[in-house]
Amino acid sequence: MSAEKSLRWKSIALGWLVASVSGLAISPLLQNIYSIAVPPPIERGDFTAGLVVVSLTSGFLAYLLGGFVAARNAGRKGGLHGALAAVFGLMVGIAITLILAVFGLAFVEGVTVPPAGFGLTGRALLIGSLPLFLANLFAGYVGGKLGEPPEPLTWRNH
Repeated sequence: MSAEKSLRWKSIALGWLVASVSGLAISPLLQNIYSIAVPPPIERGDFTAGLVVVSLTSGFLAYLLGGFVAARNAGRKGGLHGALAAVFGLMVGIAITLILAVFGLAFVEGVTVPPAGFGLTGRALLIGSLPLFLANLFAGYVGGKLGEPPEPLTWRNH
């Protein structure tokens, strides 16, 4: 059976959906905990080490859970399904960014808007985003391995 046929895309999409929803719940909680533990609090629009720590941790926990759900739903190849939930999330994020960029160009003619990178060059954005994606990918894989059903035992007949 080829790898393409053995993938369950509904399970991958479900894993991404669970990761997205849990990330929305986990992130504000971690922001509050981080703000209490390490003052000053994280402000909206600030690109600080605190924001990176919260993003890394919340993304990791969210994709750990999403990978687990993807693996449980798929019933096999848990690590692969969990990791692909993170890849699916990256693809959805890129698609949404491109769609919003097109709509932004079409609907905000004559309106002053901040630059897309908010002061970050493409290189800095890539360097900052790559570790976050790799952490999500690893978390999805680990969550998938944790959610993978145990292999059935095979006994030899003598």
